[in-house]
Amino acid sequence: MTKTDRRVQRTRALLQKALIALISERGYDAVTIQDIVDRANVGRTTFYLHYSSKDELFMSCHEVIVSEFQSGPLHSLSREELLSPEAPPGMTSAYRHLLDARALLSPIFQGKESPLILRRIRDQSAQHIEASLRAAFAEADSAIPFDVLANYLAGARIALMQWWLEQRQPHTPETLAQTFHRLQRAAIRDAFGLRDRDDA
Repeated sequence: MTKTDRRVQRTRALLQKALIALISERGYDAVTIQDIVDRANVGRTTFYLHYSSKDELFMSCHEVIVSEFQSGPLHSLSREELLSPEAPPGMTSAYRHLLDARALLSPIFQGKESPLILRRIRDQSAQHIEASLRAAFAEADSAIPFDVLANYLAGARIALMQWWLEQRQPHTPETLAQTFHRLQRAAIRDAFGLRDRDDA
């Protein structure tokens, strides 16, 4: 990595950290670009070298969060993991991370950009689920097209996550991960007409 690359990463990290802190203090809509550059201690010109708008900066914050889930619910799951009675460990870890990131995620569900951001999260989640399904099963054996099943599961995942974080429900990350996994497993088993002896 070159010195320039490290400088770019450092500047972007400063801007992201500044926006996240300001959102928690004031709410997304009340934060201006001037607020962000003041908090990050950089100039407006520097800001526009990296981002075209506050929304683009916020999207980069979201993408950083999502990238941290690659070892959780978004990594490709094997057939055994998809059909196991127990949630994969990575899924539980991802729900714990969601809980830790509540302060940052809450504005995603409340700001004016929330529909676009949630759609991007859903689409990325659906792509990973579909990849897992294609690797684990033959599409010809499914009563439901893979893209339909994947988008259904991704939509359910986002809705459950949003409800849990917005309503501050008392369910633990472990409970949520196991519950979603059971629901996902049931949908997959039904799509492929699987019985207990067929899971292996």
